[in-house]
Amino acid sequence: MRTNLNKATYTVIVLAAITLIGGAFYLDKLELKDIGTGLLALLGTLLGATLAFRLNEDKESKKEQAVRRSALNRALFILARQKNAVALIAREMEPFKTPIERAFNFPAAKVPPYQDLVHRFEELEFLLNTPDVNVIMRLTVEQERFHQMLESLRTRNEFYVHELQPEIARHSLNGKEISGASIVQLFGERLFGTAMHSSEILRHHVESSLKSIPEMHEELRAVAKRLYPDSKFVGFASED
Repeated sequence: MRTNLNKATYTVIVLAAITLIGGAFYLDKLELKDIGTGLLALLGTLLGATLAFRLNEDKESKKEQAVRRSALNRALFILARQKNAVALIAREMEPFKTPIERAFNFPAAKVPPYQDLVHRFEELEFLLNTPDVNVIMRLTVEQERFHQMLESLRTRNEFYVHELQPEIARHSLNGKEISGASIVQLFGERLFGTAMHSSEILRHHVESSLKSIPEMHEELRAVAKRLYPDSKFVGFASED
């Protein structure tokens, strides 16, 4: 918008100057040599203003492109950190192979809150004007999936610490592996069902995120490389 305004301003100035010079010549107020001198001065002023405008426009364009590259790199960095966060939880769950083991033997996992792992979608709005417009929507879905995974972990942790662990301690089962058909009778249907459900919901979110986050990272990085082929972008260890 600023570019169009500047162009319109220059056009008005030039037309006004030509009109004044033409009018003065028509009224015999100027001679041809005066007109030539005036036109040369006008031309010099116009060229100087145009050059200054172009330089400023180029400077603003370079600054804007740098901001966009930084936004893409930040989004890729967040995805990489999200992948590492999910991988950490997956490693802690890995020794517990069966649903029963995950529900009753997998302790509450202590992980950072990861409050800073949030995309700034307003910085990526420029993608709405590219052929890769749908990548933002997929990135929002991935963001929500990651936070659903964190929420399922927090929910399961709270249940384990405040409800399940006291019952484990009451039955003197601390440090022992819990298994067998007597679990329902031991803990009751509600505790048993909640323990099983919460751990399986967590497993589902962790496994889904382990697969989808690298895919999202690969897709966004490909978009970034198409837009800025000469720039470097955050990748995983196996990427160029």
